[in-house]
Amino acid sequence: MRILHVVENLDKGAVENWLVNIFLESKKVRPDWDWTFYCILGRKGRLDERVIAAGGKIVYSPYWISDKFSFLKALRKTLKEGKFDIIHSHHDYLSGFYLCATAGIDFKRRLLHIHNTDKGLPIGNERIQKLLLKPFRRLAIYFSDYIVGISKDTLSEFTYNKGLKNKRCSVLYYGINLSPFKDTADRLSVCKEIGIPDDAKMLLFVGRMNTLKNPVFVIDILERLTEIRKDVYAVFIGKGEQEELVLQRTKEKGLQNKVRLMGWRDDTAIIMKAADVFVFPRFEYPKEGLGLVVVEAQAAGLPMALSNGIVPDAIEIPELAFIIDLANNPEEWAKRINEVLTHGTSVNRTEAYHRMNNSKFEIRKATENFIALYES
Repeated sequence: MRILHVVENLDKGAVENWLVNIFLESKKVRPDWDWTFYCILGRKGRLDERVIAAGGKIVYSPYWISDKFSFLKALRKTLKEGKFDIIHSHHDYLSGFYLCATAGIDFKRRLLHIHNTDKGLPIGNERIQKLLLKPFRRLAIYFSDYIVGISKDTLSEFTYNKGLKNKRCSVLYYGINLSPFKDTADRLSVCKEIGIPDDAKMLLFVGRMNTLKNPVFVIDILERLTEIRKDVYAVFIGKGEQEELVLQRTKEKGLQNKVRLMGWRDDTAIIMKAADVFVFPRFEYPKEGLGLVVVEAQAAGLPMALSNGIVPDAIEIPELAFIIDLANNPEEWAKRINEVLTHGTSVNRTEAYHRMNNSKFEIRKATENFIALYES
């Protein structure tokens, strides 16, 4: 089986990290499969070495996507020369553009993968974006044989609620490697590295710090919490355009000594195991495609304060999930979080780990489903 995946690049993205983990796991059971990753950004990523070491191939696009004809010509050349059985495109509406390059080329299957519920194209002009969404969607459907969503919501949103009943469509859940969540974290070491007291209560935000993820709201919650108790600190893992706004709001509220911005980390599982509450204040529309960090938080046994921006598919352990209305009410979030900090939850971390290890998100189970998608 020769497979080509069209991705951004093998770096920080949740999609690419999941896909590389699936690739590594699938190599254990299908070692003869030939995987190639076509990186549209044309640059190396931090996961490249792992892919190459495991026998994968990487092709970097020689042209920016803005150079439309040259980009498609180069992609088409790769498709023809590679003689791939499967092309698997991971960019929602934008896949309609990529898949044009498959015209007239034979594949066993052309897969369109929907990872988000938001309707977006990388075009600066909002008016032009709206005009192009429908044509790009039509192209994506026309040039694909099968459509996969990472949750029921993502599939329904893209297919106008028809996907769950269509034989050309299915839901394929992400899988995660649960081994980093098995052992107990050395909380004292984590607190020392972050720079907070040993007995601190840690609110944890993980993800891109952009408008949709709403990280600034965590500072508003923290302000209300500090009126109730003095032992709470907010820790952010991730980067994005909202970093400066978070710092600005922190300064306005006089909470500089209560906030830590850690950037991207490779030890997120350890920090989750040491944290006290996971905070997910994403705006409620469009919803998160799935919320891989929410899946990971459950594997860590971490209580979660969530907005309605999360999709139901992501909740495997409902006893850990507290969904709260986002409508400008940090007081309610602070109240609910304080209750959790004071009384805990009915599920301990060991039980949470075992439940996630038997869930649809466990990497081996997810890889089996992924392989079946290609072999069916």
